[in-house]
Amino acid sequence: MTPVRKPILRDEALAEQSGGVWAVRDYHTTLEQRGIAGAAMTKGYFAMTAAAMVMATAGLLLNSAAAVIGAMCVAPFMGPSRAVCLGVLFRNPRMFVGGFVKQVIGLLVIGVSRSAVLTWLLHAQFPDIGITPEILLRAMPTSSAVMLSALIALSAGAAASLALVVQPQIVDTPWGQVIDAIIGVEIAISLAPPAAVIGIGLALGTPEHSVNAFLLLVLNVLALDLVGSTIILAIGGVRHRHLALEKLIRSTVADTLDVVPGFTAVDSTVHVTLLSERTAGVDVILRREFGGQVPVTLAQEVAIRVAADTPCRVNVSVEVIPLVTYDGIPV
Repeated sequence: MTPVRKPILRDEALAEQSGGVWAVRDYHTTLEQRGIAGAAMTKGYFAMTAAAMVMATAGLLLNSAAAVIGAMCVAPFMGPSRAVCLGVLFRNPRMFVGGFVKQVIGLLVIGVSRSAVLTWLLHAQFPDIGITPEILLRAMPTSSAVMLSALIALSAGAAASLALVVQPQIVDTPWGQVIDAIIGVEIAISLAPPAAVIGIGLALGTPEHSVNAFLLLVLNVLALDLVGSTIILAIGGVRHRHLALEKLIRSTVADTLDVVPGFTAVDSTVHVTLLSERTAGVDVILRREFGGQVPVTLAQEVAIRVAADTPCRVNVSVEVIPLVTYDGIPV
């Protein structure tokens, strides 16, 4: 059953006044899921961070900018940075703290320790290893170098957010993931080398280099996470209330489906597309076992319930997919 959908005219004036990203399916929910994933501690994050920091340390000691940039291609710092800014905008303390702690552990625990141990071992075997111009660029930066480094971090954070709001349709597509990977390299360039220099300074007995690199790292983190990413997302219209509205509509639809008589849904999904603050599209995919009867007025009932429980008028489409299942594995 796929009821005929009456068109809802998009309220352009209201959309412009309220700001936001409209006509993208599950947009804010997808962002929230990305933030949650970015804040989660995983073995892959620890392993990739360790590998990136070893490569970055070797590149700094070798005075090879190309090697340092190559190391950034595997550094996984996009996720926690995005979790921090989305945690702020979505008023989610757990997401914010999770992303921040993940950054701290990756940069100041794994990064500094790996860099210090590797530098100490190499210096013990090869005494000619020491401070290089690439290290001094982060350890004894000039005022202009500090300003330019902060500008790079700011631009990387802005680019990461612009990718989500300028072309929101690709937020959950393979092309969007490619863009994220490219921007992730720029983010890592602002974070990983200063963290590696902290460890190098500690291993070589030059704590002043470590202190300077730490201050540069703090500046870059602030420019990247808060000034660059968060402000651009806020200007682009990412709002906590829009996420809450998506969730409220989805919850209302689920509650309506639960009381359909003689019907059992199996792994059904509800997609919400906000068109403005007051209009939305709802696409319901019902996967049901044979035997249940779906009322022909179900789409209308969903629309009425949503209009009563939320501030939105909605278009509703219902697609029913009958299933035949067999449990062949004994419990």
